[in-house]
Amino acid sequence: MSISFAILGMLTHKDMTGYDIKNAFDSTIKCLWPAHLSQIYRELGKLESSENVISSVEQQDSRPDKKIYKITNKGKSEFLQWLNTSPRNVNTIFKDEVGLRMFFGSQIEKEELIFQLKTFIKNQQETLSYLDNIIESIKNGPFEKEKRFWLFSVSKSYKVLEAEINWAKECISELSSPSI
Repeated sequence: MSISFAILGMLTHKDMTGYDIKNAFDSTIKCLWPAHLSQIYRELGKLESSENVISSVEQQDSRPDKKIYKITNKGKSEFLQWLNTSPRNVNTIFKDEVGLRMFFGSQIEKEELIFQLKTFIKNQQETLSYLDNIIESIKNGPFEKEKRFWLFSVSKSYKVLEAEINWAKECISELSSPSI
């Protein structure tokens, strides 16, 4: 998947600026598909060139003008075609630095590895708190039709984080046992 479909999906709800899209990413799907503002603007340019979105400039008196993006019928069609097609690869391929460090963990002191795992747990717990805020935002938000599906997506990320925390705790327990 590319970021373009996520942007098109955001624009199915309302017309937005690139900055609005970034805020929408950060408050909803960041846990599934994070994006930098520069990526969003670069992709919006491509989407506009391919006529999947159009833009208009909104003049502002006390601020710089805003460029507002709107999904076109072609963009809606391509988005729905993508959405209605099963993913080719359902396995999530990702870079996992913590897992890689554990793979080579025999090369460092176990106290250092335990420290790194505890830091990992703390970071994952902070992300769970962030997701709790997203869940509350979704539950209290105006998009009634979408709530269930948005909560499904966030729930997936939540469960992955919980599993990673449990895994790290198991590693710490085993590393802390006297047999090692």
